[in-house]
Amino acid sequence: MGKEIVARIIHYGPNQAALPFVDINCTALSPGLFESELFGYEAGAYTGGAGRGGRGKLDIAQGGTLFLDELAEIPVELQAKLLRVIEERSFYRVGGLAKIATDIRIVAAANIDFEEHISRGLFRKDLYYRLRVGSIVVPPLRKRPDDIVPLARMFLRSFAKKRGKALAEISPEAAAVLLAHAWPGNVRELRNAMEWVSVMHDGAELVPGHLAGFLSGPAARTVVAPARSRTSRPGLADIDAAIAASGGNKTEAAARLGMSIRMLHYRLKNRSAS
Repeated sequence: MGKEIVARIIHYGPNQAALPFVDINCTALSPGLFESELFGYEAGAYTGGAGRGGRGKLDIAQGGTLFLDELAEIPVELQAKLLRVIEERSFYRVGGLAKIATDIRIVAAANIDFEEHISRGLFRKDLYYRLRVGSIVVPPLRKRPDDIVPLARMFLRSFAKKRGKALAEISPEAAAVLLAHAWPGNVRELRNAMEWVSVMHDGAELVPGHLAGFLSGPAARTVVAPARSRTSRPGLADIDAAIAASGGNKTEAAARLGMSIRMLHYRLKNRSAS
């Protein structure tokens, strides 16, 4: 799963479902916009701004969770203000004089070496340790091959349902293509791929041709064996060949053979026992 999915799981715990979950992608905002986006602003704070001012994400997330994605992209000068919010549980809107109390949970995510950023003066040490009450390491998607096809299926079904389409399954051949891709964009790239497929294609099953317009590189050109009939059972020689062709990756081999990873492990275990 990706960083945002983990953050949402943390948020939607007991007694949290009705409370707001608000996210900010820190890379998408310029330093000039970040402060008003986070704290909000009072009327007259900006030329041409809304006459009544505007609420910030801290205000909107009141009682719930604020998810700061790519935390390290917050400008250093604003990191001190965020630290003050955490310590004092209050903030001022841009151009405001009234202190606003806040009661939120902050979940932050980043994909950098914090110690290096701190040593280079790019991130405040006090903010880092103040936020690091607990931490969860989410490995890149390429290191979690068992997650790729289930996540793809979940995204595909969700997007297909929104568009009134029947796409619900992933063929073994398409699964092999998904498993062969490096996914440098991690879960977000996988999610976007399934959304793209749901927009561009119809049918009931995802096949390799559906991915050719989105993925590039060796994975998109992967040649897989024709699908077996549902009544044909791969033999041990087929299993060995699939594992070898997959570079020892049993999850990918199972997808190539059109069987579950659990069944593949069962067949290998039975051979060892015999």
